Amino acid sequence: MLRTSEFDYDLVVIGSGPGGQRAAIQAAKLEKRVALIEKKAVVGGACINTGTIPSKTLREAVLHLSGYREKGFYGSSYSVKQHITMQDLLFRTTHVIKHEQDISRHQLQRNGVDMLLGTASFIGPNTIRVLSVDGHGHQDLCAEKIIVAVGTTATRGDNIDFDGTEIFTSDEILSLDHLPKTMAIVGAGVIGTEYTTIFSTLGVRVTLIDKRPILLDFVDDEIADSLAYHMRENRVTLRLGEDVSGIEKFEDEHGRRVKIHLASGKQVIAEKLLYSIGRTGNTAKLEL
Repeated sequence: MLRTSEFDYDLVVIGSGPGGQRAAIQAAKLEKRVALIEKKAVVGGACINTGTIPSKTLREAVLHLSGYREKGFYGSSYSVKQHITMQDLLFRTTHVIKHEQDISRHQLQRNGVDMLLGTASFIGPNTIRVLSVDGHGHQDLCAEKIIVAVGTTATRGDNIDFDGTEIFTSDEILSLDHLPKTMAIVGAGVIGTEYTTIFSTLGVRVTLIDKRPILLDFVDDEIADSLAYHMRENRVTLRLGEDVSGIEKFEDEHGRRVKIHLASGKQVIAEKLLYSIGRTGNTAKLEL
């Protein structure tokens, strides 16, 4: 591919998650002029900042501090730390996230990728406008090729008051200031099931709600049944085959709580609600 002076870059990548980062680096290694646009102040996308890396690090922190792997040897009451707090969990999680951010940023810089902070939109077939974070300025870039790698965001139900404290998605999980005594999780997919096992291991009484009759219907029945057995053994309440008809926040003598109304007429009350029914793809703004 020949370089032409009409383009500022051979390639512009929108989004600094795993897909965008690797596309930008691979093009740079082929001696292309590359720019990467990210609307957030940190690189890495959902994978590093709110998704895979945080959840897996949180899981490992819980397994270590709770002594889960050693209970078979030392007894069911064994734990590395007696009273585990969110601060204990975040200490390790924040460190790992920061480390992964630094690695991603260094790899981009080392390969000569120009990093631009702002929100990208198309204003022509080969022209991207980058709006500054404060909204008071923009920069236009021309590129021969453009890759849109903007990833996904957590699905948010209509008419649900997501406040990031009582009702939240997996993207806000690290903003919890304390471990609740009770938690309801709507959605028994991979993310919902993972956080169910994480919080129940910490002693949180978790109620997992899903409209499907079985857990993780894409795995073998024996695995799903075994998982359900161990979750119940860990005092998880499974409400499978149940549709959620309404969610409301209220306050009583026990403090602020959430009430989940089920289509069957049942009600689930918990201190916190994690809404986890999947993720939806982001879309790049198109203005042609």
